[in-house]
Amino acid sequence: MTIQNLFSLKYIAILFVSLVISNLTFAMEHNHSMHHQSTSLEVHNPWVRSAPPNAPMLGAFMQIKNNTNNTIKLLSAQAKGYQRVELHRTLNHGGMMKMLKQDFMPIEANNNLHLKPGSWHIMLIEPGSVPEEGDMVMIKLTFDNGFTQTIRAIVRKGKMMMNHHHAH
Repeated sequence: MTIQNLFSLKYIAILFVSLVISNLTFAMEHNHSMHHQSTSLEVHNPWVRSAPPNAPMLGAFMQIKNNTNNTIKLLSAQAKGYQRVELHRTLNHGGMMKMLKQDFMPIEANNNLHLKPGSWHIMLIEPGSVPEEGDMVMIKLTFDNGFTQTIRAIVRKGKMMMNHHHAH
């Protein structure tokens, strides 16, 4: 064998190993992304209510569908660029609507939890800068079954609640 043939064989071997590694990496990434496409939980229509540039907090809303036979709890939400992110529920206490921090949000078996103004919602507190209409806010949701999902919530206008008796 000549030195040229040895270099050719070495080049082919390196090329072959590189292709095998890249295919394995792609397969692992594909399986990882499929895991996040879990059918046990589905998140639909995530959005954040637009607010003035000096707003101290924003509300995030969505629908979470539980396709399992067990209640699953949303334990937390995280979003970069906010001092805190909390789970909240608006409840009527003696004729006053109050937003109360919650330890979790239950998503009943084979049911939906609708996060909407005047009900369950995620509070994005003390933004570094308030996002504008059309921007996307990335929110990571963590559930008690070990599932996590990062969603893209679009910033848009939302209807205000009709009852103006609010306390936080």
